[in-house]
Amino acid sequence: MGRMKRLIPLVAVLTLAGCANFKMPSFHPPGRPAPVERAPSSSEAMLSEANRIAERVKAGELTRVQAADQLNAYRLRNVGHNSVDDDVFATYRQIAVQREANQIGQEESQARMEAKLRETLRRWPKLKAKPANPAFTNFLLKVYGLPPLGY
Repeated sequence: MGRMKRLIPLVAVLTLAGCANFKMPSFHPPGRPAPVERAPSSSEAMLSEANRIAERVKAGELTRVQAADQLNAYRLRNVGHNSVDDDVFATYRQIAVQREANQIGQEESQARMEAKLRETLRRWPKLKAKPANPAFTNFLLKVYGLPPLGY
């Protein structure tokens, strides 16, 4: 548990920096068959795309803001607009702009994003028109080790 608590901030910071290369470890008990392969969920596909884009940031091909914009374009192509993801992405992009301009550091960017995600989790039960697939928000919730939005 302690290792996971140390890993979550690192993953979150790398995601905001456009450098996430995070995969949840797969595990199944010995003597039991491996889980059946299934199509990735939208949030898993978003994580895969974030990892692909992160490689371009590491190579110096993209800035953090360009990476955020490319991840948003992917989201819009594959999931579309929804009020929850649009709101969370606006914060994500604002943080990327501030990080790029060295106005805030890693810890501040992580704290702001986590605060936004926790606010979204608190507001979700009261939301009257819940989007069917808040994939971007669920992707970030997974990265931050927070529970997904309930349906």
